[in-house]
Amino acid sequence: MKKHTFLKISIFAFILFSVLSCKKDEDNGPGSITIQLDHTVKGDPVEIENIKYTCQAGHTFSVVNLKYYLSEIELHAKDGSSISVVDVHLRDIHDLSTEQYTVEDIPDGDYNSISFIFGLDETTNVDGGLENTIENINMEWPIPGDQGYHYMKFEGRYDSLGTGVIRNFNIHTGATMGNQNYFEVSMPFSEAAVRSNSWTINVSMDLNEWLQNPNTYDFDGMEMIMMNQAAQELLKANGASVFSIASVRKN
Repeated sequence: MKKHTFLKISIFAFILFSVLSCKKDEDNGPGSITIQLDHTVKGDPVEIENIKYTCQAGHTFSVVNLKYYLSEIELHAKDGSSISVVDVHLRDIHDLSTEQYTVEDIPDGDYNSISFIFGLDETTNVDGGLENTIENINMEWPIPGDQGYHYMKFEGRYDSLGTGVIRNFNIHTGATMGNQNYFEVSMPFSEAAVRSNSWTINVSMDLNEWLQNPNTYDFDGMEMIMMNQAAQELLKANGASVFSIASVRKN
């Protein structure tokens, strides 16, 4: 009888140890943070090729293409520390694989802000500065002219002041005429307490903000933008209000 009781206790102890060990392993597993990049127009999800959005200049416009680089993405913790999570990420509105970027092995900590460069700095933004992929090649700044890559290609069509005359627009940003036009973005968010778990930070770009605040961007008269430093300065200023944190959630 004692022998059977001892055997039962031993089996129970083994099972309990196994369960606790698994639980411990789960708790001590690597943390991760997913950065999700979404797009809106005045807070509404983007509908591709639908001429339905009205900008401050008075035109109704559509979104046909959108590609842009974010670089030097960093997460910042309450204790003042920071970690680099992404060197360069190309977001393409037509490529769902670029919507999210997951970073594994995030150290435990209380993270409360994210920062990045919109575009590419002067070190990276040179001919051959990025991997020689089709995607990067398609973002190269045309030659002759300035060298390097576009920061963004935001393209669409618009009804000029409701006249029914449909025209194309191309908002292309980048370094031009010897000027660097990238800018830094830093956004606080509600705390993400990484404790060997996973979180998603949803970063949203409101495309309408490129066209207003503080400057009204008028498609008419902006046919040549790639070597137009005045237009680049206007867009750079408007870019300050383009990004926001839509949500921070534990997965």
